[in-house]
Amino acid sequence: MAELEVIKHTKKMHEVATSKKHSFVEKVKEIGLEIFIIVFAVSLSIWLHGWSEHRHEQDQVKKFLVGLKSDIQSDVNDSKTIIKQYQEFGKLYTSLSKLDKNKPYDKDSLKKQLPIINMNVYLRPNIYRFNGFVSSGRIGNIENDSLSLNILKFYQQTLSEVNSSESGWMSNQNKLERYLEDNLTNPESIEDNWRVLSTPKGKELSRNLIPWNQIYERYNNLIKSGETIIKQIDEEYDLKK
Repeated sequence: MAELEVIKHTKKMHEVATSKKHSFVEKVKEIGLEIFIIVFAVSLSIWLHGWSEHRHEQDQVKKFLVGLKSDIQSDVNDSKTIIKQYQEFGKLYTSLSKLDKNKPYDKDSLKKQLPIINMNVYLRPNIYRFNGFVSSGRIGNIENDSLSLNILKFYQQTLSEVNSSESGWMSNQNKLERYLEDNLTNPESIEDNWRVLSTPKGKELSRNLIPWNQIYERYNNLIKSGETIIKQIDEEYDLKK
């Protein structure tokens, strides 16, 4: 549309410039008016195009953020469940670390505890939506700088810290599993498991699996950071929970 207007008014400028019916002053005035109209039409076209592009861009941002809210809420919920599981691990390994060769043990209780030694838990974060948005170069389209920064920190730092703590815990778990494999004569025997677990080495490895404060701190930080982002997204688009 703007191109047609430019062509139209350019032709008119040529007609005025070559007309013998207009004085020089009249030609200058009319040509000046046509130039103004052309500049205005082009500027308006550029502005409308930019406005349309920006609107489309922000629609994509909103779609991304609303989806991201769901991803982060899932990670927050999973983290709360994982904290409870680590608390159960704490009870288990505290009990195993106190086994004493010189004292009787509860055979039924140990029988229930042994299968849990092979269990672990870790967060499986929902990262695909975030990674796709970042790789497309659109993260800068989020106009709320605080929200953008919090999202980047959540995915690039907070999740990494949680993963580091999880890896450390599972490394200790692997050490206990290998120790049992190397020293058990009869893995199915409750008594044989008690014999190995109640050694100084067995108790030390069990004690190392009592979740340390850092694990809980990092999961709680993830929960706090995630809930902050969710609140910001809700406020950004006036979403009802």
